[in-house]
Amino acid sequence: MRTTILLLSFVTTLALGTAFLPAQTKPSAKPLVERNSPLQVVEPDAEDRALRMTPVVRAVQRAADSVVSIYLQNQNQLARRQPITQGQGSGVILDASGLIITNWHVVAPVLLGARQGIKYGVVIKLRDGRERRANILSSSPTRDLALLQLELKGNERVKPIEIGRSSDLMIGETVIAIGNPQGHANTVTSGVLSAKGRSIKVRAPDNVVRKYADLLQTDAAINQGNSGGALLDITGRLIGINNAMSANAENIGFAIPMDIVREQFQKELLRSTSFVASATAPWLGFEVADRDGKVIINEIVAGGPAAAAGIRAGDHLVKIGEQEVHSPIDYLRFVYALASTRSLPLTVQRDGRAVRINTRPIPRYEGTVLAGMGTRVTQLDVGSHERIVRAATEAFYRGSNYRRVTLFRSVLRLDEVLPDSASHVTGLEKGDLILGIIVAGRFGDRELPMQTSVDLARLVEEQRGKKIRFIILRGDRDLVGTLTVRGATGKRY
Repeated sequence: MRTTILLLSFVTTLALGTAFLPAQTKPSAKPLVERNSPLQVVEPDAEDRALRMTPVVRAVQRAADSVVSIYLQNQNQLARRQPITQGQGSGVILDASGLIITNWHVVAPVLLGARQGIKYGVVIKLRDGRERRANILSSSPTRDLALLQLELKGNERVKPIEIGRSSDLMIGETVIAIGNPQGHANTVTSGVLSAKGRSIKVRAPDNVVRKYADLLQTDAAINQGNSGGALLDITGRLIGINNAMSANAENIGFAIPMDIVREQFQKELLRSTSFVASATAPWLGFEVADRDGKVIINEIVAGGPAAAAGIRAGDHLVKIGEQEVHSPIDYLRFVYALASTRSLPLTVQRDGRAVRINTRPIPRYEGTVLAGMGTRVTQLDVGSHERIVRAATEAFYRGSNYRRVTLFRSVLRLDEVLPDSASHVTGLEKGDLILGIIVAGRFGDRELPMQTSVDLARLVEEQRGKKIRFIILRGDRDLVGTLTVRGATGKRY
């Protein structure tokens, strides 16, 4: 029997307005009743309330303010001059400054829509009724996680959840789910932990079938819209992020354990390769880690801005510009907010003294190619390099038997290949022209042209840790080579 697994974000089409977000219920005065009515109310006393205050109630009271509802607005479509809501899910507040964790598939329409010219906005509804915009800081499709940042006002603060461990969970213990199923904000359900170490396969929003392993299974009722919400233990601490349900069965839900979430938080979500930024956003070329409460530069990309400026692995990052950096989260927030690739001063502590270093960031698409392939690429446009572009077009279609072909609008030239890089190992050389890539199809291999630097960067980003087969023009020779793109971890060039 085949089991269908559904990711729990909810896609809908609602006009933004009073129906968009559920109204917060206000406490009302106690109603009076007729003197002789049989429906006389017995007001609860302190003993009655103590009996009703179960461990589940205490856990919910402890954590509920830290769970939020997420709504995706399609800015390209309007209903009565208001954006259309086309997706929703849940999230959990991690710090008082408004850092929120959710599932990648909840916000995937925003990331995927941007490539198609569809602009989405992200609106967060807090339990107390406040509504705030949010930005996506980083994401991990492979672990189905994403970080958001609330746009808070002035000194406004929110309540972070208390995080527990998932390694010592016991099968059969009580667990509690809080989320936004079907748009019903702050819905609470409870059940037991049914199993640990479960694996599921799902077709993600980008149409890729992914396997998620080491999940928690629970019978606490969860539905579409619960994605990214909290799974709590009986103390009210966060032990998992709800992310999927079984469509063919009742009360079989899955959550990502918090021990894995914490691990991926450090290993992937705080890495520059996971930052959600435009292709032209500034890129510095180093990674940071929290070491004894200090933000330490632990990896530097050879040939990048940080390496060129003399920044060293082991430097303690103190400031970006005039902004103090107290944690890797600060680093992520500041880098996300950078608006230009002009000179940027960094202050580091080295050998007990403060050192101020000026860096010159490069566009993110250049950095992605440099980090993943170990090469610098120049885009040659047909207007200024017609002879080279024409030769590349003829070489790509050589032997195809096409009677007419469209002239490439540009071609990519390797201007530098770093020693011991993925490109160097593959045999690529300075001056090579990238004509295209070879991809496996249902009916055999297909050759696709690769014409822009941004397209190459997107390919490298999507294929981290995987192999790409390139078609290269070297002089008058057509060559094919297989390059393994550097992944999110491992040796830096």
